[in-house]
Amino acid sequence: MNGTMTVNIIITICALLIFAYIFDITSSKTKMPSVILLLILGWLVRQGVNLFEFSIPDLSPLLPALGTICLILIVLEGSLELELNQSKYTIIGKTSIIALLPMLFMSFCLAYVFNMLKVLHSKLD
Repeated sequence: MNGTMTVNIIITICALLIFAYIFDITSSKTKMPSVILLLILGWLVRQGVNLFEFSIPDLSPLLPALGTICLILIVLEGSLELELNQSKYTIIGKTSIIALLPMLFMSFCLAYVFNMLKVLHSKLD
């Protein structure tokens, strides 16, 4: 990679960060999540790269790690906007039980099936 291409990549990343900051500020006024605006911006940048035939490095090996980090950041950002107060405790309790019961049921069912398979296997030997 030559020096000019490195400078172009750095300028592009800085411009995208500025756009992300602008989207974060304006998302409350436009009632559109900044994540959607960033996805649209990413798609537009990709179309521009293809249109002007810029060569970009292959980042495929980094995509799983970057995707995981970005997903964690999106979830954590969403959790910052949650408000926890006394009236929501009952809803949280009910939804926790509703989420826990199917997991426990499935665990007991799988344990039963594995136990039966173990018994059948021991009878065959």
